Amino acid sequence: MTVLFADFVGFTSLADDLDPEELQMLVSGIFEALAEEALRYDGTIEKFIGDAIFVIFGAPLAHEDDPQRALRCALGMQKVFAEHSARVKAQLGIELGLRIGIHSGMVVAGAVRAPAEYGVMGDTVNTAARLQQAAAPGEIYVTQATFRLTNREFSFREVGPIDMKGKDRPILAYALTGERTTPRTSIDIQAPLVGRWMELSRLDLAFQSARVGRTEVVLIAGEPGIGKSRLLTEFIGLATSAEDGVRSDAPRVLRWTFSRVNQRSYAGFIEPLLVELRIDPNDPEAATKLRAKLRELNFGNPELVAPTLAQFFHLAGAGEPPGDSEEWKRSMFIIVYDVIASLARERPLLYVLEDLHFADSASLELLWFVASRASRVPILLLLAQRAGPGSPEPRPVPIGQPESQSAGPTA
Repeated sequence: MTVLFADFVGFTSLADDLDPEELQMLVSGIFEALAEEALRYDGTIEKFIGDAIFVIFGAPLAHEDDPQRALRCALGMQKVFAEHSARVKAQLGIELGLRIGIHSGMVVAGAVRAPAEYGVMGDTVNTAARLQQAAAPGEIYVTQATFRLTNREFSFREVGPIDMKGKDRPILAYALTGERTTPRTSIDIQAPLVGRWMELSRLDLAFQSARVGRTEVVLIAGEPGIGKSRLLTEFIGLATSAEDGVRSDAPRVLRWTFSRVNQRSYAGFIEPLLVELRIDPNDPEAATKLRAKLRELNFGNPELVAPTLAQFFHLAGAGEPPGDSEEWKRSMFIIVYDVIASLARERPLLYVLEDLHFADSASLELLWFVASRASRVPILLLLAQRAGPGSPEPRPVPIGQPESQSAGPTA
């Protein structure tokens, strides 16, 4: 069974600004829209809990594709919620966000509370609820169990291990980024990887070199369906896990898969870094939180570099970056590199970019800059793309030394 928890952020602000009758009308409209999406995919609305909705797929009505239905429902919920959120922002100036957690597993189903009342309970329910709490507004987090059942039809980026109350080990989470236009070749990710020991050994050699402070770049190219993503996933698992769970010296993992549609400039850097820094770009306090993060990363003068970085991330209130300014772009490249390097100095960094053949030109330019500039930083850049015409070729980028460099990390 697959369980979906959706919770909307901003309810407290609404309750403070609206009288009870207006609040009830607004919230009822939002929940009705979310409920319609659940029913559209044959989900069972188990209950409403405060400002959250709890939906199950697989009972009492079961389908072969219940996990996929849950993910389509989640995408639909985010779409209709965004429409309501835009109206609330325009009328009241209040930011609302929807966060969703999804997990697949065993549950106890049936008359769990009263003879005439159907419901479910169990660890699967608790995991989905706690995963939702870890998600940022606008995000859909799924567990590895759901990822394994749906990664053929949907695209994801790896969030990494998340500590959860009541769990002995962190839970590996993935952020749902969309539904694939063409389902990829099915891969049983639970099956052992056979015949790739040489490739895994080469990746491990590159990783061990990066761990001691030598930046490494590895490009994996091959035909569609040959197993590039599978190889990367296997290697990341080996690098981050131990027999008793997540290893204490595990590297930091930033991962992004490029898409041919609905992709903004610098997507391969904006999205993973926002997740890693735990910054919601729609948060009115995002710029303040960004300066605090830069201090944590030992930037000597966060106030100097934060405005440029806020424009790069498109944070609320930051304004649009000057698109035709080469000086601004050069400064921005160095600041973004400094952030990546600072993260790596705290903990060795695996920066994984897949489907590079779909990458936007801005991301590629920044990628080649980072790869050219890094030398003695514990970073392993893992790149995967299709072989053949149309795939990008690595190229060096001239590196300037603007004065803003002095505002970078001091340690």
